[in-house]
Amino acid sequence: MKAHRSLGMFVAIAWLSLSGCKSGSVSGAEPGNSGGSETTTSASPSQGGSGSPILTMPASTSSNTPSSTTPHDAAVVECTDGGDCVCPTLSVAVVGKPGVWGDSSDTAFQNWLNSSSAGTAKVDNYLDKPAFTPDFLAKYNVIILASLGDNSANGPWWTFSPSEMTAFQDWIENQGGGVISLSGYSSDSNEINAKNALLAFSGIAYQQQNISPPCLIEDAQNNKLCYRCGNPYQIVEWNRTDPVVANLSRGVTMIGMDGGHPIDAPSDAHVAATTTNASGVNNWLVGKVVGKGHVLFFADEWIAYTNQWAGQSTQNDPSCKGYSPQDLYQTAQFWYNMIRWTQPTANCFTIVDDSRPVTIW
Repeated sequence: MKAHRSLGMFVAIAWLSLSGCKSGSVSGAEPGNSGGSETTTSASPSQGGSGSPILTMPASTSSNTPSSTTPHDAAVVECTDGGDCVCPTLSVAVVGKPGVWGDSSDTAFQNWLNSSSAGTAKVDNYLDKPAFTPDFLAKYNVIILASLGDNSANGPWWTFSPSEMTAFQDWIENQGGGVISLSGYSSDSNEINAKNALLAFSGIAYQQQNISPPCLIEDAQNNKLCYRCGNPYQIVEWNRTDPVVANLSRGVTMIGMDGGHPIDAPSDAHVAATTTNASGVNNWLVGKVVGKGHVLFFADEWIAYTNQWAGQSTQNDPSCKGYSPQDLYQTAQFWYNMIRWTQPTANCFTIVDDSRPVTIW
C-alpha cells in the first residue's frame, strides 16, 4: 500500500559529548548489553524529583536557517549530583520536507523530543538541504536521515558531493557521530539513493523493493485491523539475544510500518528486527558500530507520523478502543532506544512523559 508514501523529513539528531555527565535518575548501562539498570519515567517535567535534570531555558534564538518546533535553546542541563555535573543538550536537526502519507503530520517525533526530554534534548528543522561540511556536522552527534528531496512525494531527490560524503564518513568513524536512517517515504525507489550513497562505507544498504510486513493484529471477531483504527502493518520479530542490538527492542513489542525498504546486512552488521513470510526473511532494523560511531538503518518512516503516537483519527471511534496505535505500539520507547543506541555515552538523555512512559536505560 506504499504507492501513497512520502519523501519528506531528513532528520539530524545531535549530541554534544556527554562523557562527563552524571544523573541520579538515569542509569549508565551500556547500550550493547541487554542487562543493566533501568527507570520508567512517568513524572511530569515540572515536578522535578530526586535525580531529575534541572533545566533553565533561555529565550529562543534560533537562526534563520533551521526552524524550531518549540523553544529549545537551553545549552546545559544541570544534574542533582553536584556542582560539577552538567549535561550538554542533545541537539536534533530535522532536515527536509515533512512526509505526507500518515494521518495528520510527521512532526510527532520532534514535538515529543522537545517537550518530553526535560531539557536534555532539542530539535532544529532544516527544510532545505544543508551542506554536509565538517562545521555543520560538528554541531550534531546523531543524524537521522529521513526523506531527502525537495518534494516529499516525488522529489527531485537530493545528492551529496564526494567531499560531503567524505566528511560524513569521517564524522561517524572518527568523531563518534550516530546515524539513524529512515526510508519508505515514496513509491519512487530513487528516494533511497542518497542514503545508500552516504552510508555505503558501512556495507549496509536499502533494497529497491518497497514492501510491507504481514498484517498481524485482529479484533475480537478476527477481523484484520491494518488500515483500520490508524493501524499500518506491524513488526513483531526482535533480536533480543545479540548484545550489540538487544537494547533496541527494550520495552518494545510491536511497531507499525507501511511500505518500507528491506535492508541488506553485511556479516559484520547486527540485525535487530525482521519479519518472516512465505518468500523468506526481511530485515527491517540493522545496526553496525563503525569506528567510533554507530549506524542504524530502519526500513520505514511511519513511526514519525502523529497517528502512530496519539491516534487522532480514531480516538472518538469506540470500536477502536484497545486497537489504536497508542494502545498497540511502543513508538516513543522505540525512538528513545534508537537515539540512545546511536549515542552510548548519552547517560543524561531522559524522557519524562505521563502519557507515554519510557523505560530509561
